[in-house]
Amino acid sequence: MEQFKTLNSNKDYVISLQQEVGVVADGIYGPNTHKAVRNYYGMPIIMHMGKVVPIDSPLEIDWSAPLYELDDGTKNWYTRKSDPDTICVHWGGLNSRHCYNVFNMAKGRHVSSHFLIGKNHKTGEFEILQCLDTGLVAYHAGKFNKYSIGVDICMHPDLRYWEKTQKWYPDAHKQVMEDVDSRVNGKEIAMIGDEFAHLCREFLHSLREATGLDKKPVCESFVVMSVKDAAKYSIVGHHNISAKKWDVIPWAEKLYFGIDERWV
Repeated sequence: MEQFKTLNSNKDYVISLQQEVGVVADGIYGPNTHKAVRNYYGMPIIMHMGKVVPIDSPLEIDWSAPLYELDDGTKNWYTRKSDPDTICVHWGGLNSRHCYNVFNMAKGRHVSSHFLIGKNHKTGEFEILQCLDTGLVAYHAGKFNKYSIGVDICMHPDLRYWEKTQKWYPDAHKQVMEDVDSRVNGKEIAMIGDEFAHLCREFLHSLREATGLDKKPVCESFVVMSVKDAAKYSIVGHHNISAKKWDVIPWAEKLYFGIDERWV
């Protein structure tokens, strides 16, 4: 039950939660308690700062792909000392499970993320995976790690992977970037399709609310800023943290610009 690792480190909390939802209060958070908690809230649930939090997500949150201990026994996380300030959006992998496998087989490299959104490699259906409790710091944005929650959009803009991108995301299309940002101008990339973008946008909106970050504005620029300045926003792209990164410049407008309008 690795996916319940952080919850089971707090037996008193689990007992209190079990009593609240009406199941045997044995202090062990397992599949039965998880199902009861999900039914009690009547909506999907996430692990946020060591506790279960309901989230108005467009899809169920799948906890079955944990990154608490990698295949080689290493741990690509450390305990967070304070609540996260920001959600940092990335792209990664060709589908959700491919992205998960990249993290899980990192072999000593510090790479991980909290949430992965994309197509399941077997069913072809969209899914949202929570790989780490937000109370743990993932390795996804350098010095910004300890301030942020990592969310990976599991599709790749590089046209080297175009054939596979079309397989998983048939509504993606090619687009040449013009007058956007020097890191992408002139590049022909795979543009995220409306269906996938809509799902990601809805999830980011709900995650922002569930984690209490919805009072902060969303960063609607491509400016690279200091960690301190980036932490003033509820959502940033990796491109705002490092001049060497361009995720998710081409997709940012569709993913979260004007997010309070939900879907434009």
